Amino acid sequence: MDKSQPHNAAEDDVQEQLQLRNVSSPKALVALLDNIHGLPTEPPSLFLDVERIVKANVTFMCLLIPLKQIIMDLTTTNASGESLKSILESESIPKVVFDVRPISRTLFRLHNVSLDGVRDLQLMELASRDAKQSKKYVAGLNKCVEQDVASSNEAKRRWMSTDKWNEYRTFNATGHAPRWSMKRVEIFPALWDTYYARLRRPSQAFWLAQSEWEAKTRIAASQYPKFNLDDKGNALGPEIWYDHKQREYAMENWNNDLSVGIKIGG
Repeated sequence: MDKSQPHNAAEDDVQEQLQLRNVSSPKALVALLDNIHGLPTEPPSLFLDVERIVKANVTFMCLLIPLKQIIMDLTTTNASGESLKSILESESIPKVVFDVRPISRTLFRLHNVSLDGVRDLQLMELASRDAKQSKKYVAGLNKCVEQDVASSNEAKRRWMSTDKWNEYRTFNATGHAPRWSMKRVEIFPALWDTYYARLRRPSQAFWLAQSEWEAKTRIAASQYPKFNLDDKGNALGPEIWYDHKQREYAMENWNNDLSVGIKIGG
């Protein structure tokens, strides 16, 4: 504990409820895999983020399971033959992220993991904007939290507490990732609830499907050797979303495909 800061017992209670666990052995990872097996997929149970600390040459993954928070960086299998790699690459197990590109790039280059089943909150926010709002530029995480998460949300309160936690992405000499390294990913469930509530409406089916498709496009692009995370073009949304002609053409095809499916089903 930082003795330069006043002690807040209530805050300690909240942090204890987060149940942060550091997976640092094959045995611990097998236990984690057993716990993941059979988790609900609707709504998603896995919220994912990755931290890479270049100077320390450390990469660790932050995986939030509602009511549980776990950090892991190992690859092994459990008795059922499941591995963290197979879970991350499974299309049938949804993983919720915010801007999948840096996560995908890191996992693919360092661990040969090709993500699938991704729900990208940044794309979902863009897709869920109403017709009067531009879909040309994506929003950053700070903006999304500020505008789309209620001030009463506990995770947002911790997010806003920058006076006490100026640098939460730290990695000390013992290799233990601190509880506050989860500060990003623990806000993801609240964002998911907001954006999915908008997109699950029947009138928004096109945009829900588009957000999932474009997440796959982002993953594929991030795996190219020349992909640049710092490219200014990364601030743009998918061109088909803001180019009027492309959008109308895509919507027309979507409606035609939907009509054919209904006729065949009938």
